[in-house]
Amino acid sequence: MPQPSYTYANARLAALSKRLLDPQTIRRMADGSLSDALRSLQDMRYGGSADGSDADVERLISSELADAAAEVTALSPKPKLTDLFLLKNDVQNLKVLIKARILGISEPICAGCGLYSIDKLREMVKEQEYSDLPAFLSDALRALEKRIQSKVDPQSISVSLDRAYLTHALKTTESDRVLSHYFQSMCDFDNILTYLRVRAMGGFKEMLDDLLLPECGVKKQQLVESFDLSYESLNRILFSSVCREPLLKGLNAMQRTGNIGEVEKARDNYLISLLSDHRYETDSIYPVIGYYLAKEREGKAIRLIITAKRNSLADSVIAERLVTLYGER
Repeated sequence: MPQPSYTYANARLAALSKRLLDPQTIRRMADGSLSDALRSLQDMRYGGSADGSDADVERLISSELADAAAEVTALSPKPKLTDLFLLKNDVQNLKVLIKARILGISEPICAGCGLYSIDKLREMVKEQEYSDLPAFLSDALRALEKRIQSKVDPQSISVSLDRAYLTHALKTTESDRVLSHYFQSMCDFDNILTYLRVRAMGGFKEMLDDLLLPECGVKKQQLVESFDLSYESLNRILFSSVCREPLLKGLNAMQRTGNIGEVEKARDNYLISLLSDHRYETDSIYPVIGYYLAKEREGKAIRLIITAKRNSLADSVIAERLVTLYGER
């Protein structure tokens, strides 16, 4: 069956994008009460919402993301590229299922918006048989299962699968300027975050080798060498990164507030901006990917707002943590 054209795919997604929650709606939800926020979701029939129950919010978000994943899969003229963004969810589900198997958890919570059904992934993990997955992932999982037999380290499960996924993503996108930039930035940001977290928990530089993701602009050896120095030493390390300026912005905000979350926020805002810059193109894959990332970002914003309202957190907490939406400046 032939894949849709860019013209058709982007015309269809332009129509679907009109249903995205705009920044004004998100801010109204953030400023109102829990019942106001839930009523907004009900009025928009977000995720097929038919009632105002906050207990169903995760189901609503999952439903919206599953629908978005199905649309992207059906419309994508370049499935090799769009699949990368859906496969990320399969990788996350595999982490959850393997850890659940090891810890004896019978009903782990997974999100059904990847390339594989949850039942399929569950069966793979149960049987430890991964041949139906892409080669890079099945190879990583077989190696991981061998290590698990002798030593169980839940953190190493996440790191191993993230490394395999990002190595694959970098190779797949090496001839695509925008998406190569996207995944290089993800690696650099996440390696800096790992460095910061290990330091914050009083860890040792020797731990970095087991925790860092693929090396891009931020070099592993430089992180190790600067481990005991001041944060200002990171300025030199970031010189070769494709996302040097947003990384510095996040680090400066972290030094003002003492909150590592500032770097996470800078990462999320920068990554979505890379696709937002191409949202009006009619002859590229970027609006298709951007639409799916927009739905992910929308879901995170809703989850943050409802969780904060449910736990009676101050509105300032929402304002501090709410990240930029797709297309927002």
